[in-house]
Amino acid sequence: MRNSFTSMVDCDTALQLIAAYAEGASVRPLMHVPLAEAVGRITAHDVRAVSARPEADISAMDGYAFSHAAMQATEAGLPVVGQMAAGDLPVPLPVGQALGILTGARIPQGADCVMAKERMYLTETGLVQPAKMLAECGANIRRAGEEFPQGAMLVTRGTRLDWRHTALLACQGITEVAVIRPVRVAVVSNGAELAEDASDTRADSNSPMLAALLREAGAEVVLYSVPSDDEQKLSETLAQAWAETDVLVTTGGISVGQTDNVMDALRSLGAETVFRGVTIRPGKPLTVMAQGKRLAFCLPGNPGASAICALVFLLPYVRTMMGMVASTSQVPGITDFAFTPVAGTTHFIPVSFKIEPQGLRLSAVPTVGASDIIVFSRASALLRIDPDYPVEAGQTRWVLPF
Repeated sequence: MRNSFTSMVDCDTALQLIAAYAEGASVRPLMHVPLAEAVGRITAHDVRAVSARPEADISAMDGYAFSHAAMQATEAGLPVVGQMAAGDLPVPLPVGQALGILTGARIPQGADCVMAKERMYLTETGLVQPAKMLAECGANIRRAGEEFPQGAMLVTRGTRLDWRHTALLACQGITEVAVIRPVRVAVVSNGAELAEDASDTRADSNSPMLAALLREAGAEVVLYSVPSDDEQKLSETLAQAWAETDVLVTTGGISVGQTDNVMDALRSLGAETVFRGVTIRPGKPLTVMAQGKRLAFCLPGNPGASAICALVFLLPYVRTMMGMVASTSQVPGITDFAFTPVAGTTHFIPVSFKIEPQGLRLSAVPTVGASDIIVFSRASALLRIDPDYPVEAGQTRWVLPF
């Protein structure tokens, strides 16, 4: 039978085969981008602290700085000799005097205590003293390097930058970041039902969905469409897409029907099959083909199956190519349902979770099958269920959050 599933692999074998190609992929070139434009990019190098934070002992609040021993030794209070703000260079504090100080200002030599302005009393003669209790020695002083010392690791290679890293790098005066050049991915939809003039035209939801998933992972995406069942047109589009991008992704056209032409079109371009079909539900038709070191991920046409195959198999490959950790962090939860997998089949089911005192409670989300789209907006995570590990209520299971 054309495109038959005579040599399917199990889930782990498929993941291992993909990982081997990812490790053999050429090293991505790096590029430098302004820090303000680096959100979503993948760091090409480790970034270490240029200086400690804080660089020096600084005041944690607006108030007065003084010698604790000097304030403790007087009942009248200490005379105030001016004020320091952040950015002022400090001069030594004269013995027996206090200094007005603002948040972030450096602590002058001779001061070892800061008290908030509202906790101090300023006399008519210009002396300052605690309104009630004297703070402890060292109070309200942020010590040099208490956040991190010079040379500390701030961002490791392969990190996808977000607003947190922007703040961290900006505080070090870093204005430009070396990042991995994004992987370019072609997403190719196909099928006569996608044509606007088709008698039963269908909207293409898979391409925008896959593009969004890939862009969230940091990839650049180029969309192609072949709204016909013509194998020659499909081959021409696939050839163009593969020539212009690093990874090829198709959606639909990989089952055993007469109009499922993706595999034949790829073979005409010299591609060889890495594996044909995976013993999973949904997503059994998933096929991966290779042209040299480059891969084509042929995803099922059903949107639910396509999304799951992208999450489980495609995204780890793309992340590895960009120098990231391939796997996404999983979280544990307690199941409130039972599920028995089909023999020899790994299942992926959408689940929701609710935060409870004992942790996350995982609940199965009803679904109508591989074509279901709305189930993902009702779910919070994806649960893998291996064939020999049925789910029982009350189990701890690890899930992949969306």
